[in-house]
Amino acid sequence: MKRVSLGLLVILCLAGVGAQNNAIFKKFEYKHSFRAPNLAQRDGSIPFWIVSGDAIASGEQLRLAPSMRSRKGIAWNKRSFVESENFQIDVSLKIGGQGRVGADGLGIWYTSQLGALGPVFGANDFWTGMGLFLDSFDNDGLKNNPQVSLMLNDGTRSYDHHTDGSQQIVSSCQRDFRNKPYPVRVRIEYLKNVLTVHIDDGMQPTPRYELCMRAENIFLPRNGYFGVSAATGGLADDHDILDFSVSSLFGEQQKPQPAAQQIPLQEKQKYDEEFEKQMKEYEAEQAKFKEQHPDKVKENEYDDPTKFYEDATARELRLIYESQNAIHQVMQNMDQRLAQIQQTQLTGSAAVPQTTGGQQQQQVPVSGGGVASFQPHEKNEVIQSLRDLTQTIRDMKQYVNEIFTKTYNIDQKIQQGGAGGGGGADSELHSKVDSLLNELRVIRSTQVQQVSQPGKTGSATDCSNISCVSSTFFLAIIFVQSIIIVVVVFVRSKQDKAKFY
Repeated sequence: MKRVSLGLLVILCLAGVGAQNNAIFKKFEYKHSFRAPNLAQRDGSIPFWIVSGDAIASGEQLRLAPSMRSRKGIAWNKRSFVESENFQIDVSLKIGGQGRVGADGLGIWYTSQLGALGPVFGANDFWTGMGLFLDSFDNDGLKNNPQVSLMLNDGTRSYDHHTDGSQQIVSSCQRDFRNKPYPVRVRIEYLKNVLTVHIDDGMQPTPRYELCMRAENIFLPRNGYFGVSAATGGLADDHDILDFSVSSLFGEQQKPQPAAQQIPLQEKQKYDEEFEKQMKEYEAEQAKFKEQHPDKVKENEYDDPTKFYEDATARELRLIYESQNAIHQVMQNMDQRLAQIQQTQLTGSAAVPQTTGGQQQQQVPVSGGGVASFQPHEKNEVIQSLRDLTQTIRDMKQYVNEIFTKTYNIDQKIQQGGAGGGGGADSELHSKVDSLLNELRVIRSTQVQQVSQPGKTGSATDCSNISCVSSTFFLAIIFVQSIIIVVVVFVRSKQDKAKFY
């Protein structure tokens, strides 16, 4: 029994070591990829890629062939893939049109040379390398389209369109990739001479890959070029590429080292010595310039962080001052509005006809040709304005109370800091805070007097320190305005009744 347990332990250890040795590392290669957003530049080009034919690149997608007849377009990577012998390609695409059947299809390429426009799904024939075709149209009439097929070529064979390359393809699978609600994802993995293709059905936003094909003993050319192409024939579909991401694959022994480790030690020491030498020369020149031109020397502004940042106390005081200015502006606007209301009342009073001894005098005509009247909707507008003003005054009162509380807390913090020996606050800052507290205490005392003595509406309020309109004066104006409105309404209604006969 012990021998069996020991044997199992040895097998598990060997399996763990084998799994570590078979670990695969993936590195994204941005110079061989493109993806949305900002897929293309302003001039319509894609970095590190050549776009030709009827292909149009935008910020969100690369349209290889539009839904028009007999169109073709290609996009090929300018740089050869020299980073690794193994790679993984993740493609997000959309193929669709208005018809039930589409044409012709889309091709994903890895070739030994740059591609050109041609008859094979938009690209040239007699290529050397791999071509993965998403064929939409059934040329051979076997009703096996749409399908995904893989074809390898050594530069000597021509693609047979009439049979959809049935005698030339290495492997294929039948998948419907047209008119899907979400982009269709295709994953191509070439690792240790094994080519695997997985494809998503495009029915959900997150990819759900299914195995399409797996081919062994595939030998692709080294330092090849990636490309995509599409073409339309008598029927037409839109062929769009949303994402083309290439990653290089490495084993444990082939794992790439960081850039810092790739520099030889001697060369790194050489660069460090040269940098230190240049820094010493710069400091010597700077000191020499300061000695020769002391009047032109400026202090280094970056050494003083207070020029760029403000502490919490200064920020709080700045916010309080801004709030005070906003309140002052609101009070000034209210004063102007009250002056306009008073002017309107005086104008309206001049238009009201005067009655003597119960006898009504002749009515004053208005410019409109009729008799001046106070309509019901005008009364409603005036009442609504009074309500809005009252609510505004209440909000301002609450806001002033909050500012008073915050200022009092700041003053307490400053006093505590000075008592604790932390260096003390600036005298100018103390004077500003004291003046602000005095103004807020005056406003607070005025509010308390108004609340404790609501009946004394005619009492004068001392507001000499600040330019504001007291609440008592404002309420008195509102009360007088309400009486005038009632009198005007009563007189106008009485005049209308007298004339109605």
